[in-house]
Amino acid sequence: MTVIDDGVLLDHASGAAPAAISVLALAQAELKPETAARIRLAEAAMAVFFEEEAGAVFEPAVQAGVMGRLDAPEPSEGEESSDSSNVPRVLVDRLADEGKALAWKRRAGGRAEIRLQSLSEPGIDAFLLRLDPGRSIPQHGHDDDEYTLVISGSFQDENGVYERGDVCTAGAGRVHRPVVVGDEPCVCFAVNMGRMRFSSPLVAAYDRFLSRYF
Repeated sequence: MTVIDDGVLLDHASGAAPAAISVLALAQAELKPETAARIRLAEAAMAVFFEEEAGAVFEPAVQAGVMGRLDAPEPSEGEESSDSSNVPRVLVDRLADEGKALAWKRRAGGRAEIRLQSLSEPGIDAFLLRLDPGRSIPQHGHDDDEYTLVISGSFQDENGVYERGDVCTAGAGRVHRPVVVGDEPCVCFAVNMGRMRFSSPLVAAYDRFLSRYF
């Protein structure tokens, strides 16, 4: 699947999604007009729901957020970030919110990561991921869903090829091995809803070593 599923978009529209997932949805919407249109539809559906359930009790911030997004200007079709690195604006803003110098940290498989503290919370890790041409992330599985949005470059795994704007969804129990395609480094925004588990115990130990000391 290269687009975020409807259930995730409804969670975002209702305010129930974690911040990292909402940022992921909005970032893909900047890169794919299809996702932008589906978000607008989800927000409209939630607005109708709130109106029909007028007697129910909702958190005021949730209802105000949904209605406010409906009043926001609709982005132009195909509009992307004006940032020179072509990073979606919503991610550029979050990087600015980190409030400190950000540096890539080495991890197993030759990948590098920047963990986004402002979007991470217990059980949820949000980070930027970079892999150079010819590199791969060692075979691994997940305790829960993982969402990976391609910002630049491309990669492939057992289910297909993912290019700029695509989202790779790896569900709980799925094992895969992403490999960079082409001559361009692949940079992604990833959200792990559970722990990543490498198939090789040696790789897992090396990854823990790198995360602790580098």
